[in-house]
Amino acid sequence: MRSIKTSELAFATALLVLLTFAGCSTSSGVVRNASPISTSKLVSLDFVLVETSSSLGDVGSEKRLLKDSIILNLRETGFFGSVSGNKADGNSGSGIKISAEIKEVQKVSDHARLWMGGLAGRARIVVQVTVTDLNSRNQIEKFEAEGESGKSADAGTTDEAIQRAAEQVVAQIVEIRSQASQ
Repeated sequence: MRSIKTSELAFATALLVLLTFAGCSTSSGVVRNASPISTSKLVSLDFVLVETSSSLGDVGSEKRLLKDSIILNLRETGFFGSVSGNKADGNSGSGIKISAEIKEVQKVSDHARLWMGGLAGRARIVVQVTVTDLNSRNQIEKFEAEGESGKSADAGTTDEAIQRAAEQVVAQIVEIRSQASQ
């Protein structure tokens, strides 16, 4: 019987670690059907108003979490003067408005995850986002953001899917900012 060399053991350990992390990879989000960004006139990005809506029933907590997540993530970028869910917070009246409408939700609660594990499936949310100039009300961009909980069937809840969708929305707003500043 042959002995295991240190290099073989190190390689096997590294491979095991990589496979473990690949199986636990983070959840996903995607942006689809994005219209061209229209910033023909100088758009003020000093104030960002975030609104959420949905024609689906029983998604009140999801609307609140989506709105709060977008606001928090936009504030964390440090790129915008003021970000709020209240129009009165925009003193000058100029800025952009993000209207995020929840179109689809596949919910997975903490309780379902605990009791059903992987059989609870993955949570998913689809959000139609329209970005407009607050003053002119002209559309700047329209896109669909999707968030999905963990890549493995036994990970994540609706809250995680909402976080992923919010990250996609924020990434698009940062892209708008980048193009508007050129």
